[in-house]
Amino acid sequence: MKRLKNFLSALAIALPITIQAQTVELTTMNWPPFYGEGLEKGGFITAIVNEAFTQSGYDSTIEFTAWQTALSTVKSGDKDAIVGGYYSDERAQEYFYSIPIYTVLAGLIKKSDFPLTNYSSFESIDQYSIAKLKGSVIGKSFDNFTFSNLKEYQEVSDAIKALDSGEVELYADSLAVAKEAAKAQGIDASQLQILIPPLEENDLYVLISKSIPNAEILRDAFNKGLMEIQISGRYNEILAEFNQQ
Repeated sequence: MKRLKNFLSALAIALPITIQAQTVELTTMNWPPFYGEGLEKGGFITAIVNEAFTQSGYDSTIEFTAWQTALSTVKSGDKDAIVGGYYSDERAQEYFYSIPIYTVLAGLIKKSDFPLTNYSSFESIDQYSIAKLKGSVIGKSFDNFTFSNLKEYQEVSDAIKALDSGEVELYADSLAVAKEAAKAQGIDASQLQILIPPLEENDLYVLISKSIPNAEILRDAFNKGLMEIQISGRYNEILAEFNQQ
């Protein structure tokens, strides 16, 4: 009986540790309409990610912060994974990538009074000041070009305010994200347009820290959960719930 009591006591102590180990700590930036702290369920991408982890037996929590902070805390292992990052070879050195979650069109966003509607090369627009988020990946061709006047901002809202005030003339991001940020700042979103051609179609991924134990197991579990909710139809149901179909 004494051994049984000791076993139950040890189990009671160990159980919270087991439960805690099954909770994935996520982080990302505010990037409406895809994800953000002011959106229902954190946005439809967050809802998909949480559902995929749940399908594989994990709980998950999420903290919204600046993008560079999200990258740093996951790289160090203080958080487990980032929701919704693009791929780059440099990032792949620090994070394990999930299978793609969703695809986003990136472009150079301009105001309606910008003198151009299209461009033929990066050289042809290098005379203009261009904004991007600090630590962001836009696309291989854009990221590999050395722009003369490229400015980095911590938050989407900062970049949109700079675009609206004329501090910069172009902003590299999703047009949907730019319009949401403009609305939140009381800026006329209808004046924002995309410079033709768009930059790139980018897949969104979950980026899992290589600094945490069992990182590959976590990645594989997420991938399994995501595929299962896609096969079951739950993935499309979430998109429909957020008017994304």
